[in-house]
Amino acid sequence: MSDQGRDKGRERSGPQGTMLFQGAALPETETSEEQSHTPPGGHPVLVGVVGPFRQQRLTLKPGKQSVGRQGDNDIVLQEDSVSSQHAWLVNDSGACRVVNLLSTNGTWVNERKVHEATLNDGDHVRFGRAEFIFRHRDDGSEVVPTSGVRRSSWRWIGLAVAILVLAAVARVLLEST
Repeated sequence: MSDQGRDKGRERSGPQGTMLFQGAALPETETSEEQSHTPPGGHPVLVGVVGPFRQQRLTLKPGKQSVGRQGDNDIVLQEDSVSSQHAWLVNDSGACRVVNLLSTNGTWVNERKVHEATLNDGDHVRFGRAEFIFRHRDDGSEVVPTSGVRRSSWRWIGLAVAILVLAAVARVLLEST
């Protein structure tokens, strides 16, 4: 598909309604000596909640960091549900946001699919199935996977209900013969 005839400022949509834009749409933040200094309390961080990323800390240094499965990303997440170029994490003087790129499985903040979202302390951030909790300052504490535990409990309850229904149907069928 050609870009001829399109306005340069006009937004375009990609797969799954993902917004397409040039890399220059986000300002490049040069890392100066002042910015590379660790702020009191540490840099903002994403702490892994489940699976292979549990308690893993992804430090959000000043500027823009790419996230994805491909090895040339700033943050590499080896998980099949994460796209090769999944998202950007942007730390602009401590104000952090996540920007979804052309990911297949989406970027989620607090169980809502987002194109771009500002992160607040305690937010659940998910790239595909790789789930993290955002902390404005890394205090080194462990995080508890409250949403993951809740989803897991509902799966077990659903399985138990399905087994009970099947047992009841089997009993009715056996009594009628």
